[in-house]
Amino acid sequence: MMREKMPRAMRAKQFLPFDAVAGLRQALRVKEYEIESVQKGLLAEEEAREISGILSSLRGMEEVEAKYFSGGHYLFVNGPVKLFFEEGFLVVGETKILLKDLFGIRVLHR
Repeated sequence: MMREKMPRAMRAKQFLPFDAVAGLRQALRVKEYEIESVQKGLLAEEEAREISGILSSLRGMEEVEAKYFSGGHYLFVNGPVKLFFEEGFLVVGETKILLKDLFGIRVLHR
């Protein structure tokens, strides 16, 4: 007795990656992110002066790139900037950044 051949599409599915534990890949990505976290560094005096100078020159809604520290990682964000000096933060695009967590800023467009 001869067995019927499995359709090619069904045979190919046998070799697709197998995720034996639901959510395992996501859990591994989260763990990798946690492991890669770092301690927040200190700004050198020169870097702090440079950031301060750039911030004081901004007049509102310039396009900037900002480097900031959040959750154990240094991140970058681009977008229009809004300053809230009295409250101690700025907003780049839709990202709120505390001034104490700002590690770099450059103007892309005025």
